[in-house]
Amino acid sequence: MQLRLAVVSALLLTIQGVDAVSSQRVASAGSKSGTGNPWFSLLTKSWALAGESEPDQTKGLDDLAKNIVELAKSGAPDETMVNAVESIRAIVHDMKAAVNDSHALAQQQINQKAKAVASCQVPPHTDSDYLDRAIIHGENSIENVMTCRAEEVPPYDAWKACEAEKARCSNTTECCAALVQPNKYCLNPGTAPSPLPFEATCEGTSRCKDEDVTTKLAFFKEKLAELDAAEKACEDSWKGCKESYDCESLKTIWETQRTWCNRNHTNFEQGYCDLATSLEAKWDSYYHCYDTNFNALYEEEYTQMAQLPGREQEWRALLRIDCLLGALTSSDATKALQACIDKKYTHEDWAHLELMYPTYDASFTPRAHCTEELQEPGTSIFSQTWYSSKSRDYGAHAFLLIPKSLSTYGCVSGISSHYCPRVSDATALLTVSKKVSPGHRSKAKHVQHPVRAKTH
Repeated sequence: MQLRLAVVSALLLTIQGVDAVSSQRVASAGSKSGTGNPWFSLLTKSWALAGESEPDQTKGLDDLAKNIVELAKSGAPDETMVNAVESIRAIVHDMKAAVNDSHALAQQQINQKAKAVASCQVPPHTDSDYLDRAIIHGENSIENVMTCRAEEVPPYDAWKACEAEKARCSNTTECCAALVQPNKYCLNPGTAPSPLPFEATCEGTSRCKDEDVTTKLAFFKEKLAELDAAEKACEDSWKGCKESYDCESLKTIWETQRTWCNRNHTNFEQGYCDLATSLEAKWDSYYHCYDTNFNALYEEEYTQMAQLPGREQEWRALLRIDCLLGALTSSDATKALQACIDKKYTHEDWAHLELMYPTYDASFTPRAHCTEELQEPGTSIFSQTWYSSKSRDYGAHAFLLIPKSLSTYGCVSGISSHYCPRVSDATALLTVSKKVSPGHRSKAKHVQHPVRAKTH
């Protein structure tokens, strides 16, 4: 618009100098006849037209074309107003140049926003060499984890053996036999059998029968033999046992070792936690860049699509006016004028105003998606991959390799975003160190432009 105003100002200064005499003559003639010269009036309207808004300008151009046709039918301009006609045509040519400039600017704005979309850097896939060098075999390597777990086996086995022997010696089956109760080596002694099963036989008599005495003597001899055998069995079962067992000190040694092993374990898994956090942050940054710039491009394409029909209509009107003005100064004005009136303008006449919309081009940069699977500490597949499958190689107990809870458990599923897939989402292994909430994946929907949908 500023360009058009500048053109109008320049034309005004030029025409005022070149047509000063002619204007004075027209004014004089007009005053004598009581009416103004219509061609000079048409020139004045043309000056004002170049500074109007596009919608008003398009309507004004159509009205101008009608006025030219009506004036031409009433008679060709006199020689003194030929310069005015040429000045109007020069304004039309400048307006056509302004339309082209507007088109170029529109395409430039679209292209700049498309370039901004293409500039968004897709996060690269993590290099396998980096994983191997920095995480798997780095400072906190899997070798450190497994070696420490192997060193955890002897103190653990010693503590468990102590507990087993303590349990055996404090509660042997043989020492819990009924005949030897109560017994200090039986934790839950039963009731000993009564030694007087024949007491009722002699009650109410002055003396026992010889037969009864013989029977009772045989009974007690048998019981004495059973008692001796039971006491010997109890004594034999307790051989090798100590009076007391200090299993707690052995447990402390094992727990100290386990603390170090858990620290190595956590440090190793933290590498995967940090990797996942870093990747999710990079993808979040990429999606913010892409979605923001894509939406800006979308709005720009929508805006330019909406303005294009008006620009094309303006160009059609300028073509028609330029043709009519050219016809007025031709050798056969009547024939040339009729040719302009009959001429039909089509899309081919303003094909150069067609805009290129990047989002509809097959080569347009699509929205990328993360395909790198993130390994999740604290899942069965992670533990099987890195610990259980390697236990025999290092001489570690498989059941000792998986602590009940570590701070790294749930570190990946606990990330707020969820752009990258997880190796295993549904097989949580043990207790997560803290409550986590699932992430939400952001998606930008590429919808069709309403203007294009209606016109294509």
